[in-house]
Amino acid sequence: MRATFKLAAVAAALTLVVTGCGTRPDATAENKGGELGLATPFTDALGLVEAAKQGTRKTKSSKTTIDAMLGAEKVTGTVMAFYDGPASKIDANITSAGEAVTMRLVGQTLFIKLAPTVKAGLKTDKNWGKIELNSEDPQMKAIGKAMQRSFEMGDPMKQLELVEKTGKILRSEQTQLDGVPVNHYFVEFDAKKQFDLFLGDEAPADERAKIEKRLEGKDLRIPAELWFNAEQLPLKMTMDMTSFMNSVGGRQTTEAKSTYTYSDWGTPVEVIPPPAAEVGDYAEMAKQGI
Repeated sequence: MRATFKLAAVAAALTLVVTGCGTRPDATAENKGGELGLATPFTDALGLVEAAKQGTRKTKSSKTTIDAMLGAEKVTGTVMAFYDGPASKIDANITSAGEAVTMRLVGQTLFIKLAPTVKAGLKTDKNWGKIELNSEDPQMKAIGKAMQRSFEMGDPMKQLELVEKTGKILRSEQTQLDGVPVNHYFVEFDAKKQFDLFLGDEAPADERAKIEKRLEGKDLRIPAELWFNAEQLPLKMTMDMTSFMNSVGGRQTTEAKSTYTYSDWGTPVEVIPPPAAEVGDYAEMAKQGI
């Protein structure tokens, strides 16, 4: 069903764009990075991650601003999130190729605002569709897992895990970002390791085999840059996947770059479910859609 496939694509896209945020330990002032001296930059990813984790163990909320270009498709938006396992709350507003996508995650239930064309395809008058991330419906369970994995990768601890397990620091410098002293790291990610970390053993065997065949024998690296303030909190990250996407046999693209800006550490995040009367079960709607 087209609407279900569309949602699966949104899940995949969100996995790419929601990839990090910052948190702040107990502090008495907003962003004190400009007032504090910088520590010497780390030379290894493990050292950087261990130091950064000290600022991400308690309050886990932030705002992520996204600006990405995937070929001719521009993706922009904001994500307000509180990451706490099953108690996570997320309010995401993403625009992709001119189409707005609004999602709310509350108590392991994902609410997706349905565009007019999607409502028509699903033959529903409901404004929202809901998916239980722990659904037993095969299709919804797959989409739910993809969504859950994408949300997890927005967790700062998961983002640090991505750097630790798949990244390598090439060099660093001390500079300023918007007037704030920062340690600026130039990092290289291993695409094969990222694939294994994201999907683990959850990908269907045939699909996994196809992807592994594309990656076979290739030394695929994804360049990235990260900026950390004096509290070891991320302020910004950029990734350039252009070479990677072209080398694995995908459609040729002129640009595949993403920029993530992080702010509002520790800000309370309130996410309210839509009115019950406006919500329909996505799995049931998908069965009668086209």
